[in-house]
Amino acid sequence: MRKPQLLARIPAVVCALGVAVCPPSRLSAQAAAEQPLGRAEYLQRVVESNRSIQSRLAGFHSARSLHRAERGVYEPVFIGSTERVDRQRPNTIELERSLRSGGEFIERNWNYNAGVETRTPTGGRVRVGVQGRELRNNIQRTVIVDLDAEYETSFGVNVDQPLLKNAGPGVMSATRRMSARNAETAYQDFRRQLMLTLAQAEIGYWELFLAQQAVRFSGESVRTAEDLLKDNRSRFESGRGSRLEVLEAEAGLALRRSRESVAQQRLVEAMNRMAAYFGSSPAEEGRRFVAVDQPRAWSAPGEAATMAPAALAMSPDVLRAYRQVEMERIRLGVAKNQRLPQVDLRGSFGSAGLGFDWRSAWRDSEQINFPQWTVLLEMRVPLLAGIRERNEVRAAQQRVRQAQLNADDLEIQVRSNLDAAIRRVDSTAFTARSNGEAVSFRETLLGDRMAARDAGRVDTRAVLEAEDDLVVARLELLDSQVEHQRAVLELQLLQGNLLHNRGLEISMAELEQASREWSREGGDRLAFLRYREPASEIVPLPAPVPSADSRLEPDGLKSWLPAFLRKDEP
Repeated sequence: MRKPQLLARIPAVVCALGVAVCPPSRLSAQAAAEQPLGRAEYLQRVVESNRSIQSRLAGFHSARSLHRAERGVYEPVFIGSTERVDRQRPNTIELERSLRSGGEFIERNWNYNAGVETRTPTGGRVRVGVQGRELRNNIQRTVIVDLDAEYETSFGVNVDQPLLKNAGPGVMSATRRMSARNAETAYQDFRRQLMLTLAQAEIGYWELFLAQQAVRFSGESVRTAEDLLKDNRSRFESGRGSRLEVLEAEAGLALRRSRESVAQQRLVEAMNRMAAYFGSSPAEEGRRFVAVDQPRAWSAPGEAATMAPAALAMSPDVLRAYRQVEMERIRLGVAKNQRLPQVDLRGSFGSAGLGFDWRSAWRDSEQINFPQWTVLLEMRVPLLAGIRERNEVRAAQQRVRQAQLNADDLEIQVRSNLDAAIRRVDSTAFTARSNGEAVSFRETLLGDRMAARDAGRVDTRAVLEAEDDLVVARLELLDSQVEHQRAVLELQLLQGNLLHNRGLEISMAELEQASREWSREGGDRLAFLRYREPASEIVPLPAPVPSADSRLEPDGLKSWLPAFLRKDEP
């Protein structure tokens, strides 16, 4: 019953043999020179050279520059102008009777204005200015024959102060506070991108290790099949074996060579993916990176309830969500202010002077011989109670509610995902241990089958099946180890301490100071970021648990953050 089954498999075996005996003619990874690469060295290259990290850093510096730009809202502004007037017009009968200028009026004047204007924290505008006019016309000499020109001067202070709408420090500082929140949001975006890139790059490193081991196991499997084929041929030629044993060994060799070819291709792909994280190309540079570190087992101490406060305090997504709540509250405050009636108080004080030269005219102004006072109170009230403003307030209230719901949803996701991530770390660690025991069993079984074959108790097929089961068990062990590393990284991402465990956590002020030279001069490397090997345990960061309302206020949020992230409002 067994020979017909084996003969029926021969066509499929021959097809596999045709594929396996023609592997790719060349693989760049094989032709290139090997370069051992440890995980710490590799991740240091990633944090220094990854373009996505540098992109977020550039966005952070852009947001910080925009925040500093808002400090210029109170910057005094100098205003100056010079005007030349050359005018000639005919006089009406009425004007001619009063002017007696010969039927026309001719003037050639110079007007000069200068002043300094600034905004005030209460929303007003203050301007201090002077004005000078050099007047020449054809009427002057009808009064004084030798008069060349008249000089008119004045100086004054003008104040424009809103009393209700657009009044107060809250409205004036809204743009500055918004820019500060935008800068903090950009900082959290940088932290998030750095975490994600590090986690993805480390997974890429372990996938390269997995691909390398798959190639090694496939090569060992091919050599085992070659030894079996050589032994079966010797036995067949000596008359101690059958032709079917030779065909079975040839089929097993063909299948293993095909698997080795696939493993080599996956190795090239894994190497290219890993090198892309630090901007390298193994094919162009003629190098073959070799992962030299091996996965290790991690443990997740504690329960989700004890880890949740620190996770919420460190999660860039949660911190970003609460900054968004603060921004929407600022917008709501401005929208409520816009519903008030517009009542503006305008006032001015000045003095004018007149003379036959500039000196006498300025002396006249300085002595305040002709003081000038004006006070104006202007009011504008929508007749339909402000349809636009009323609906804008409602929209702002809904945006605040939306931001709060998003923040609450993120908190719920972090708490629920944290429990699942902790269990997944333990589960993948148990799976890896179980697969290790399976590998030990398969190795022992293969040794027994080889010895039994030498004694003539089992055939080649049983040996090949045992060897194939061993390769599968080894690959499953490697895959479970990589999945364990993935689970550990996912847990650290949820905890928000992935950067802290690797010595890469940096406050916003320290980040701006350390990367200032990079932002000004550019460059391809972030040399100030130094990677450090994490500890062997996943230890959560302690953090106090504030009330839900206190997290939404700037002071409450500061007290909620760890010490190395706590900072004054920029």
